[in-house]
Amino acid sequence: MASGFRLAAIISLVLAASVAIGIAHAGEPIPGVDIYLGKNPGGRAIVVATTDREGRFSAQVRVEPGEYAVTTACAPRRPCRPNRLLTLSVDGREIRPNTRGIHLFPVGSSLGTVMISGRVETLEATSTPR
Repeated sequence: MASGFRLAAIISLVLAASVAIGIAHAGEPIPGVDIYLGKNPGGRAIVVATTDREGRFSAQVRVEPGEYAVTTACAPRRPCRPNRLLTLSVDGREIRPNTRGIHLFPVGSSLGTVMISGRVETLEATSTPR
């Protein structure tokens, strides 16, 4: 009986320690990440959305013709996990990152609106101080 109590106590301590030091598990949503959209190359990027508690975001954005890049950054004064994975859809079409990890998509020949949506999650398990 005593060994069962010790095992339960050890498990409780490990769980408490993992919460205290901020262990993130792969696939865990990352809330509070700003989603930036900018014209490529060299266009000024603007925040178009911020991820919710489930790491999800969506926004309708008015755009002109050209190529656009979507990137992520943590909102001001918030801790940020370095290994973020962005899943992105534009008008329902999945956009995969290029070889440099940048999500690029073209916009046709006229001014219009696109719907961007997706999720930001932890790429792999990490330990970050809180």
